[in-house]
Amino acid sequence: MTVVLGFISLFLIFLMFLVLVWIFLFSSRYTEIIESYLDRSKFVVNNREAFSGLGLIGKVLRCGSIATIFLIPRLCEKRGLIEKDELLNLPLDLKRKLIAPWIVGGVVFSAMLVLRFFFV
Repeated sequence: MTVVLGFISLFLIFLMFLVLVWIFLFSSRYTEIIESYLDRSKFVVNNREAFSGLGLIGKVLRCGSIATIFLIPRLCEKRGLIEKDELLNLPLDLKRKLIAPWIVGGVVFSAMLVLRFFFV
């Protein structure tokens, strides 16, 4: 049983590494493009100013905050972070490319937590 858990753990760690590479590559290529579609948002503009000096890590933070806006749009709209229907400006393929690595990373991280707390 412990050998199986070890292989599952190694597989999850490898998957998490791949997801992190995916997030870093996507963030370095598409963050400015996505921000250009959301230029009216106070939240995006403030994050760009705050994190632009951090290099690649800043791009990942900016990309993650935009992905959060797309994952919980009603809450962000209620708080005044985005304007109504502003998220419709972004093309569907960019939305999918933006949200996919963050969801996959969350699923892999949740699987790692389940493995840790229930099987170890």
